[in-house]
Amino acid sequence: MKDDFPAPVRDNHQIAEAMTDLYDRYYTSHEYEKRYPKPNQGTMHFLFDNGAREAKDILDFGCGNGRYALPLLQQTNARLTGFDISHAAIAELSRFLQNNPHAERMRLFDGDAQVLNGQGDYDLVMLMFGVLSHVGDHTARLATLRQLRSLMRPEGKLVLSVPSIFRRRPFELFAAYWQRMTGKARDTQKEPGNIFFTRNIDKQAHQFFYHLYSVAGLRAELQEAGFTIIALSPESLLPEWTITQHDLLGKLDEALLPLLPAALGYGIRAVAVPT
Repeated sequence: MKDDFPAPVRDNHQIAEAMTDLYDRYYTSHEYEKRYPKPNQGTMHFLFDNGAREAKDILDFGCGNGRYALPLLQQTNARLTGFDISHAAIAELSRFLQNNPHAERMRLFDGDAQVLNGQGDYDLVMLMFGVLSHVGDHTARLATLRQLRSLMRPEGKLVLSVPSIFRRRPFELFAAYWQRMTGKARDTQKEPGNIFFTRNIDKQAHQFFYHLYSVAGLRAELQEAGFTIIALSPESLLPEWTITQHDLLGKLDEALLPLLPAALGYGIRAVAVPT
């Protein structure tokens, strides 16, 4: 599917096609790299505080061009596996690895997530910066979480971040609510928290699918998939692009995070373990 992905919500397969096409363009245009030029340093510290430093095998599910995977490759001794639905993202990450002295410790996969089955036994799995929210409806997200759980060691950790329903896209959230209340919602539109929003990429309008989370909703979904949350924090106070483009704002944001409840962050960070 191309840029004409319509406003009425369709099924999970069509969402996956649209998101793959969208992110291929996002990376080939280099607009993703411009918008998010480096990792959120607060999230890097969160990863190190929750198992990344000691991990031997890490899966970065939805790794993109390596915004988090590359620093982890540099700063740990772990073996990393990077997966993304976007071929363009993996191609760019592969180029970044060409002259990297640690490249032999990283494997890359793209396309269908089923390619990961049998490929590892991970003690840390990452789903960073809203990757889970792009997957599709509750059924699709649950299937993804259960697949990842099957790839983890019993003592492993899942570290993820999702967009907060209290901070993100209020107009689109209300529009989706109104569609449900007036009986116009179809397919994945019927699930509370599912929204679409539009962003221009390379001078063309593209539509993003997102599921917005409350802390309670995230906890319930992870529990249904066989996980228990052991740590929560806000991902940031300010939008991600502001703190990754401006060092001073990033440091200020991280300093203020202890004052902010997880539910009121721009995103919600969580650590979960298999039950």
